[in-house]
Amino acid sequence: MGAIAVSERLNEFKMKPSKELPNQNLFFEIADPLKSRPFRLRSRLPAESLPDLKQLAAHSQGMKEVSAPIQFDAVQGKNIDDFLWTQLVRPACVLSRVVRLLEENGIDGWSTYPVKVYDPDGFIVPDYHGFEVSGPAYKADYDRSNVIEKPPPVPKGKSYQIYRGLYFDESQWDGSDMFWVEGVHVVTERTYRLFRTHKVGNVRFTPLAERETRVRHVQRD
Repeated sequence: MGAIAVSERLNEFKMKPSKELPNQNLFFEIADPLKSRPFRLRSRLPAESLPDLKQLAAHSQGMKEVSAPIQFDAVQGKNIDDFLWTQLVRPACVLSRVVRLLEENGIDGWSTYPVKVYDPDGFIVPDYHGFEVSGPAYKADYDRSNVIEKPPPVPKGKSYQIYRGLYFDESQWDGSDMFWVEGVHVVTERTYRLFRTHKVGNVRFTPLAERETRVRHVQRD
């Protein structure tokens, strides 16, 4: 694979975060934007098999090595893109150009594993890798979030409460560019800016300070 050109402007991204407590407004969730045009994938692992589903989740979080390529079929959409998401919450597959971009700019907290992606006609779509976030996992601190009452989503529906803002103990952060907060894939601002500068497609970024979580979906200790 040939190296991609990286402008001098991106040299700043090679600076690692300091050990000072970070501003959590500069962290972003990276997630599936739920677009209809890019391929959406389904694993060939049996959907009814709970061990296989747990295996996929473990791969996406860097907790399990992959010895043989995991096979995915494109079951929706029409186009390739930098990120291809599955019908499950995770995992995702990424093009080699995303891998090179991360490597050449010293972004850490991630790794890849072998996959085979097939288009709707059964032909292999080359140049994709399984993508996993291998950075640490932190517990969310919902005591720091604001509780907001949201109006009913449909007429005659019921209002509901959300936590606005996703926070964690900054003193525990090890400086990783990619990590987890309560199952949410989080990236640093420099990662966000790098992806935006290079127009990495089919991803959605949300500042953690603006992320909303339904109160009833959170299990508090």
